[in-house]
Amino acid sequence: MSDRRCPDCDVEMETTTATAEGVGDIYVETEREDGILKRLGVGSRTPLTALLCPECGLTRFYADIPE
Repeated sequence: MSDRRCPDCDVEMETTTATAEGVGDIYVETEREDGILKRLGVGSRTPLTALLCPECGLTRFYADIPE
């Protein structure tokens, strides 16, 4: 992951863990490239990385989406 800076404080954001009680990892649904699951309309799960600004507490989620 490239350097991520807080847009408000201009400091490097730190990786953190975001959880929801009773839920495992947090994902976003993304489209599949090809195959039978795409034809059935089933998306794939892309994990999210949570970053936290140590100065102001801003938290952002980033999906690792291949280009």
